[in-house]
Amino acid sequence: MKRRAFLRNCLQNSAGLISLTGIPLLSTTNVPSRKIQIKEKITVKVLGTAQDGGVPQLGCDCPNCTRARREPRHKRLIASLALLEHVSHEAFLVDASPDIRPQLETILQKGDSPLPASKNPLDGIILTHAHIGHYTGLMFFGYEALSAQKLPVFCSERMAAFLRDNGPWSQLVRLENIRLRVFSEDREIRLTPRISFQPFLVPHRDEYSDTVGIKIIGPRKKMLYIPDIQNWQAWKRDVRKEIQSVDIALLDGTFFSAAELPGRDLSKIGHPFIRSSMDLFEDVIHPKKTQVYFTHLNHSNPALDPEGPAYKEIESRGFDLATEGQEFTL
Repeated sequence: MKRRAFLRNCLQNSAGLISLTGIPLLSTTNVPSRKIQIKEKITVKVLGTAQDGGVPQLGCDCPNCTRARREPRHKRLIASLALLEHVSHEAFLVDASPDIRPQLETILQKGDSPLPASKNPLDGIILTHAHIGHYTGLMFFGYEALSAQKLPVFCSERMAAFLRDNGPWSQLVRLENIRLRVFSEDREIRLTPRISFQPFLVPHRDEYSDTVGIKIIGPRKKMLYIPDIQNWQAWKRDVRKEIQSVDIALLDGTFFSAAELPGRDLSKIGHPFIRSSMDLFEDVIHPKKTQVYFTHLNHSNPALDPEGPAYKEIESRGFDLATEGQEFTL
């Protein structure tokens, strides 16, 4: 099956086929307006919401990891998004996580027909930075695996230099499995006629590259995506104004509070606490303004327990956690 036709079928599935409701998919008499809405949708699909180590994390027997091993529904893949264009049938990733294989399965195929090895399974990848949860999935596009052909990878100049100058990533560049597309801060990049993104620098632990967040711009709505940041006070921008400028915000929720990793200085790890973020954002969220979801959750985060007090506090204050498979329409 051709990749485009294959992806088209799966994009329809991700949008929710009308036939699942008992209404014929091609009916023009029963639901003409709904058919048009599905065709025109831009979907942001959440492919993962965990910090770089995933849940359960390797070698950990904390309550969250133990529960995830015992009950697979509590597992969380590493943070990533898919941008799905339902008119031109194009698909883009935000970050290539180590969990990229199961994540791509959810958007590219049903499992009954393999993808052609000579074709790119995506139309592009946007990278935020060079921590292991955000770029190491690129390895599966290389010579030993898919052997992609000039797959566009959008990234900062420093991130591009890291990939060009360090193996095994340099082999991807040399063999043209990927083609680096360097972006500039605050310059809007158009992916399709109806989807663009605007990257911006955020403070973080920048050992190998700088770190960016992005604003995803659709025909109707905008989304802010910042999975990693040192803290909101260290950012040169007013995060409250940035949140108010969009309809949906998926923000760094790595840790709930300073108490969850005894013996470690969380200030050196560098992430805001969910509780502090809620204090800062509480008066700028509203059902008619911006919805705020937390993502990039560390395996230690008590909010991962859906019955626990941390998650209930998040809900009661008007916030939520992003969940795998969740979809937003732009």
